[in-house]
Amino acid sequence: MNVTYKIEHLTLQGKNEQAMRIFYRDILGLLEQQVTEHEFSYAFMTGDTPFLSIVFGGITPTSQRGGLYHFAVLLPDVANLATLIDRLIRIQYPLGVGDHDVSEAFYLNDPDGNGIELYHDRPTEGWYRDNGIVTMGTNDVDVRTLLSHKKDLWTGFPAGTTIGHIHFVGGNLVAGDQFFLELLGMEMTAAIANSAHFYSHNHYHHHHAYNTWLGSAVQMRQDQETGLVNWQIATV
Repeated sequence: MNVTYKIEHLTLQGKNEQAMRIFYRDILGLLEQQVTEHEFSYAFMTGDTPFLSIVFGGITPTSQRGGLYHFAVLLPDVANLATLIDRLIRIQYPLGVGDHDVSEAFYLNDPDGNGIELYHDRPTEGWYRDNGIVTMGTNDVDVRTLLSHKKDLWTGFPAGTTIGHIHFVGGNLVAGDQFFLELLGMEMTAAIANSAHFYSHNHYHHHHAYNTWLGSAVQMRQDQETGLVNWQIATV
């Protein structure tokens, strides 16, 4: 049976209220709504259900924590990604890049340090698979060619934008496998040595990833600290 897997909502605990609101509302162009005195929600477009909530009042952890590595915003085409990246380059917002064969991705952090990936997928017929494992490399993005596809100005996220995947960091790959493969019934679609596994439903390259790049002794995020509080999915 084919299962449609959708990541519907994320909740972050925030600290830097002014900077975070400027980033999500004014820099990325999300639609902001105040929920309570210190909680705000964000949607991609007018009429959309918010996909992100930020509850302020958190504290900065004293060291790197396990939990969210990044959440990834999937744009429906290269033109819209290029237009957003052009905007970020023009305001000199720090970016990382990665051509992953199946996608082209840009990486940034919000003011509280939460990782975000902005990406578009290449056509699935061009993805290479070997016994169900998807080839995903990490190479430089041809930024000049990508920007040649941009539209005039970034005016906000287009229809079809979604949360494409969430990537976590923890201390034990076996625990990650147990959660995503056994509890959520996903399939493993890729691996990086013995340090990261990728999981999906319906043969997507990945809806989730789990890495151990902070080491096996990493401490997990505590209740009052900034970071990802919860995430919600739907399957049909």
